[in-house]
Amino acid sequence: MKKSKITVKRVWKKDTIAKNDEENSVSIPLDLIREILTRLPPKPLVKLISISKLWYSTIRKKDFTDLFLARSLIRPCFLFTFSYAAANRFFFNSFFYKSPSSLHRNTTSYTTLDQDYTISSPVRGLMSCQNGSKVVIFNPSTGQVLALPKVKTRRKSVLSFLGYDPVEDVYKVLCMTMIQVLYQHRPFVWGEHQVFTLGAETKEWRRVDCHIPHFPATLGLCKDGVVYYGAWSDSDRNESLVVCFDVGSEQFRCLKLPNDVEIQTNHRSEVVNYHKKIALVEQTYGGVVDLWVLDDVEKKEWSKKYLVVPSWNDLVGQNYYFRCRGTISTGEFVFTPHSQPNPSFIVYYDLKKDSATRVEIEDGFPITNVFLDHVENPMFL
Repeated sequence: MKKSKITVKRVWKKDTIAKNDEENSVSIPLDLIREILTRLPPKPLVKLISISKLWYSTIRKKDFTDLFLARSLIRPCFLFTFSYAAANRFFFNSFFYKSPSSLHRNTTSYTTLDQDYTISSPVRGLMSCQNGSKVVIFNPSTGQVLALPKVKTRRKSVLSFLGYDPVEDVYKVLCMTMIQVLYQHRPFVWGEHQVFTLGAETKEWRRVDCHIPHFPATLGLCKDGVVYYGAWSDSDRNESLVVCFDVGSEQFRCLKLPNDVEIQTNHRSEVVNYHKKIALVEQTYGGVVDLWVLDDVEKKEWSKKYLVVPSWNDLVGQNYYFRCRGTISTGEFVFTPHSQPNPSFIVYYDLKKDSATRVEIEDGFPITNVFLDHVENPMFL
């Protein structure tokens, strides 16, 4: 009996990939191929591009990245950072929201990064990481790292934020270099501001003007093309404010906080997402939370929200300070311990039901940070 032999042949057509033998021909539409690939995690896609030129060109096309991201944006997840001191590495792993009592781990998403970097909040799946004047872009979904040109400065203090402009569809890194002098327990600074555009033909940092003397005091949060972060005013050491950097226009503006609202040091104050609004929140002890919610950006109107999480001591004990990380897509609040115990855990709080749930994270390493509403991005750097 003659044995049939099937060969896979690459055919350079725009719309189909053909699998042929001498007698039979089966054509798979390229749209179906894309559909299948978007259901794979980003990390295996990195291996697939080495199989053939066709896989390479298909996966690296912008329309494929856009299609993949469109799916990811409706299925956000947690991004946990674990510390492994012996190897001086950060481990990253994503967990999908499953229910208030459990998380579903993405087992293919483990990636690592040098522990010497300071990590910013992810923006559409990418992170800006900085070590002195060295800044890199990190994709925790693929493990890829893109080193940016060194920031040109003689100043010792360097801070960076990642932002995204949805109009021009570009990512930009905002970098601030400062001279820091402590005065009355507050920093007195002079700042230089530089911007780097990912994917631009000119691979260099550009100076931008900022007429708001300030010192960043929190991590940034990018929303609708604007990076928000808490800061202290350089002109008045008793004044706290929220600074807004428009990623598209590269312009700064400040939002004054209500009287007697002060941003605390040591990450005790954070800018978070509160039901798709910007909010400023402080650490909680005992399950009591004060939030200042930005109701109107143009009018600079803030409102105060007061939360009391029920049965707090029964859930977490009495010896932990907690960080309120804001709300996730389900509307629930998420709390994480300031110093992670073993085993690590987080707390969900459903305001409508007035119920809280403790969820333990068994991963073997202490959690160093938790990021909400992370999306997996197959973008190649």
